[in-house]
Amino acid sequence: MATTQRPYRPDDIVVWPDGTWATLGEVWAGHFGWMSDDYEIVRADDIERLKALNLADDLGLP
Repeated sequence: MATTQRPYRPDDIVVWPDGTWATLGEVWAGHFGWMSDDYEIVRADDIERLKALNLADDLGLP
C-alpha cells in the first residue's frame, strides 16, 4: 500500500546545522541561496520538533 506525504508549505521552517532558520517560502523565493542545501525542513505544526531545535521563542510558540 502506498503512502502519501503531504506537500511542504511556505510556512514550514528550514533549519541549517548552524542554527540559522527561515521559512520555506523565503528559501523558495531565493533569499537564502548563499546557504548550503544541507538543511532540515520542519513542518510548522511540529511544535515538539521546533521546541527541540530551540526555536520556540523565535517563532512565538507557547
